[in-house]
Amino acid sequence: MKEGLIIKYYRERAGLTQTQLGEGICSVTHISKIERGHTQYSSEITHLICKRLNIDLIKELEKFDMLETKLHEWLDAMVKQQKEDIELIKEELAQNPYLHFSETKYFHSILLARYHLMQGEQEKGKSLLDSCQNAWNTLDRFERNLLEHTWSIYFLNLQNCKEAIAHLKNINPKEYNNHEFYFHLATSSHLMNDKVKAYHYGTLALSHFRETNNFKRILDTETVLLIQMGTYDLCQFEETVKQYHTLIKSCRAHKEEAREMNLWHNLAVEYFAKGFYSEASEVYKKLLEQSEVNPNPPLKLSAIRGYVHSCLNLDYYKKQDLRSLLDDGRRLAEQFQNETYQYVFYMLDILLEDKDINDYYLFLENTFLPHLHGLGNSTLITLYEKELFHYYRKSSQHEKASGLAAKYFEPQIH
Repeated sequence: MKEGLIIKYYRERAGLTQTQLGEGICSVTHISKIERGHTQYSSEITHLICKRLNIDLIKELEKFDMLETKLHEWLDAMVKQQKEDIELIKEELAQNPYLHFSETKYFHSILLARYHLMQGEQEKGKSLLDSCQNAWNTLDRFERNLLEHTWSIYFLNLQNCKEAIAHLKNINPKEYNNHEFYFHLATSSHLMNDKVKAYHYGTLALSHFRETNNFKRILDTETVLLIQMGTYDLCQFEETVKQYHTLIKSCRAHKEEAREMNLWHNLAVEYFAKGFYSEASEVYKKLLEQSEVNPNPPLKLSAIRGYVHSCLNLDYYKKQDLRSLLDDGRRLAEQFQNETYQYVFYMLDILLEDKDINDYYLFLENTFLPHLHGLGNSTLITLYEKELFHYYRKSSQHEKASGLAAKYFEPQIH
């Protein structure tokens, strides 16, 4: 079968018909069956065909067989986030003539989709995933699991946790040895405020990354686990802050700037959630400065939200500085079609311009929170429902306040 595909490829590249290729060697019917892998043929016939096509069949078979191995290497480089290897293998694969008509073409398309997602090219990634989804019945078990996993990454990039988890739950770990997906399950569970599951999946991910000596992703997973240990006990929180600084030092020692930024971001979120707005604003400001050196659009969007909101809560700021940041954030949110942050910056604009505060809370209640519930982003839901609860109390909407408070006293069943 492989030999037939190779012969067909080079015949067509040479501009020969099956009759021309077989002239003096074998019949056109025989050539047709060889190309389709439907017949046995002698080594002498193979030699004569390859001589006419001017190819070394052994070397061509090596190129063909190398594809699957190289694709697994590419996946491994993506999981380990080895940027130079990712680009090098991408170029090597692009030079392989059999890439788009071998049995590995969908494997390659799914990985190429992940590559585009890593580059922030969501639409390019989605287009490839859609085409692979349409070919679902032709995918093998590994490819189906890989496709589900890559869909989850796409939806996580959009902060759509419900869809991400729906795809991740379809993965069979016995058929799919890339247990990195446990990390994405942990992240999705964290965003949905399910600490028990986030810690469980995080532990499984940590075990996998340790087994595969994946230091970068060990740091990522330890960060997720650390967030789950967050507490409102101030003594315990001080210990949590120390653990953040320990991980930050590890990142600096290994020159992992992006991961260091992520840790600072999570620490800022912790400060903000506990009402330490001064500390939160300082860390968010640090992130905004770093994002100018090491661009990270999703992190920058979050840092703008956190810094502006912290300053507004402190009531100590230069209005023009915050206006400039909000305008920058809006442009970025529109560029990346991030509806969540478009809503966030609209709401912060109401606060900054001292507009009718009732407009802010009406939008929060009727538009923004339903949007967040649709995505399943419980981290932001908790943050903004807490804010809405205090508004209900101040405005004497006691029934609504009680209903919101009751939600957080109901036992969670896992």
